[in-house]
Amino acid sequence: MKSFLSGSRFILVLIIILIGTVGAPAQEQSTEIQGFYQTYKDFSFKTGITDLEIKNTRLGGGGFTIAQNLAPWFAFFSQTTFYGSPEQDDFKIRVINNLEGLRWQTGKRGPFQFYVKAGLGFTHYSMKVQSTDVGGEYKFAVSYGGGAFIWMSEKFGLVLDASHLSMGVPNLTDLEGRDKWDSGLSLTTGFALRF
Repeated sequence: MKSFLSGSRFILVLIIILIGTVGAPAQEQSTEIQGFYQTYKDFSFKTGITDLEIKNTRLGGGGFTIAQNLAPWFAFFSQTTFYGSPEQDDFKIRVINNLEGLRWQTGKRGPFQFYVKAGLGFTHYSMKVQSTDVGGEYKFAVSYGGGAFIWMSEKFGLVLDASHLSMGVPNLTDLEGRDKWDSGLSLTTGFALRF
C-alpha cells in the first residue's frame, strides 16, 4: 500500500488555511477558467488477484478548473480531470477526478504569478472486466501542490502545475495485500482566462 498523508497533519494544514482566509477582502475579485492536460505518474491498482490488477502506468487526460479569486492572493477552485483508461488484459478502468480547494497566490512578478494549493474531493472509477461493465465506485481524494501562471496579457496566461494526488481505490476483492490508496505526482500544463 502506498503511503498517505497522515490525517492529523492534513487536518492541521486545513485549519491553518481556513484561518488565513478569514480576512480576505472582497475587492479585486475575478473569475478564472482553465483548460489543461494532466499526467498522473505511476498509477497502479493492486487487488490481490493478478488478472484484476493494473501495474504502474501513467495516466493522461484533459480537464478544466473554475476558480473564484476573492482577493489578489486567494482563490477557491473546482478542478475536474478526465483521465484515459488504464487496462491490463481483460480489466479496464476509467478514472475521473474532482477536487474542490483553496489556492494562495503571489502578486504578479513580471509575467509570473506563483501559487500553492490544497484540495479535497472524490475520484470516480468505472470498471470493465472482459468488456462487461462491473459498475462504478466513488472514493475520497486529496491533493496539494503548487505552480505558476505565465500571463501573456491581463486576461490570458499559461499554467504550469505540479501536485501530489492521493486517491482511494475500489475494494474489488477484499483480499489482504490489496491497495487502499494510490498516490502519485500529477503534472499539468494548460491555459487560463480571467475576467
